[in-house]
Amino acid sequence: MAKSKSILISGNPFVQMREKGEDKLSLRLVYNLGDVYEMDEEGNKKRRQQWKYEKLELWMWNKRHLTPAESEHNRATKEEAKLVREIREREYLKKNKGYKFAADRNKINLYEWFEDYIAEYDKADKRVVQLSLKRFRDFVQGGRRYALFSKCIHPDQLTPELVEDFVAKLEKECVGEGAHTLYMRFKKMVTAATRKGVFVENPCEGITAKVEDVGRLKKDVLTSAEITQLMQCKFDRQSDDVRRAFILSLFTGLRFCDVKELRYRNINYEECTLTFQQQKTRRTNTVPLREDLLAVIGRGEPDNPIFHLPSPTACNKALLHWVSRAGINKHITWHCARHSFGANTYYNLKDLRATSELLGHADTKVTQIYTKVFDDRKRELVNSLPSIEE
Repeated sequence: MAKSKSILISGNPFVQMREKGEDKLSLRLVYNLGDVYEMDEEGNKKRRQQWKYEKLELWMWNKRHLTPAESEHNRATKEEAKLVREIREREYLKKNKGYKFAADRNKINLYEWFEDYIAEYDKADKRVVQLSLKRFRDFVQGGRRYALFSKCIHPDQLTPELVEDFVAKLEKECVGEGAHTLYMRFKKMVTAATRKGVFVENPCEGITAKVEDVGRLKKDVLTSAEITQLMQCKFDRQSDDVRRAFILSLFTGLRFCDVKELRYRNINYEECTLTFQQQKTRRTNTVPLREDLLAVIGRGEPDNPIFHLPSPTACNKALLHWVSRAGINKHITWHCARHSFGANTYYNLKDLRATSELLGHADTKVTQIYTKVFDDRKRELVNSLPSIEE
């Protein structure tokens, strides 16, 4: 049986030399396939490393003193083995890791790659990712400079300069955090493609979209008095489901996507709690419910939805009408209920961690936007004092 010698060329696979007679070495490729775990006869879990071997029709001289011809043979053989190893490594990475290389990159249409990425994307911000790609295509098609890429764009054509122009367009057209939000979703797709070897270097690296007034809440919030004012406003043909669901959001901080999916089984009537999985973060969150809020929710079969809500657009339209009828001069969307809950909870308790846990935030840094609301409220109180006259 031939004995294995030292590694000739490293990598995965690597080239290994083996004894072949007295003065020759044969070469083979050795693939590291990773670890597997097996159970022995006694039921103990043991780790075993998997290997795969490929024989090369190559050999080298294995002598202490070589003639010039033998040295040249060994040099040429080593170069050939190196070339074969590189080819096999690329094949292995393409098949098992999904990598792309230069020859493959020239054939990739990024629009198709991004569409495939979105099709398999299962997070709550999928619609925003889709919108970011649409805005990018609109940008490319809307100007003469990049119109050539309207149907197909290859990885080497998505340059940092093009990305910067796209960001500038977003910043010009979007308000608030819109440009930042859309660009970050676009960058997420590009980063995923870079990990797969589609790009040699990430063209979005070091490029950011501006956000005005970082760390300050952009949406309007309802004060406790305005919430009372809103609940006291009832009128004919008002949607009872929209009304009850929005009140629940005001008193729990739930997002629209979470409220829409609620079932009666999410309610523990004995402990007065609501337990649900957040659609955005996939985190399970439990919030306490007051008795009067349980009365708003009512009771039903465990698998039945608590609310029958139309589309987000229709709900926001109904909400705007309700707010207007209540005499509240603010632009209130459904997500304002979550911000109102966060702002009022922090304003009343001054407990950032408790507010963060109620909202289901993974980090209190996200919750800090509500401290800004508190600071604004303090300034309003100071400014409400009479002017000084000397």
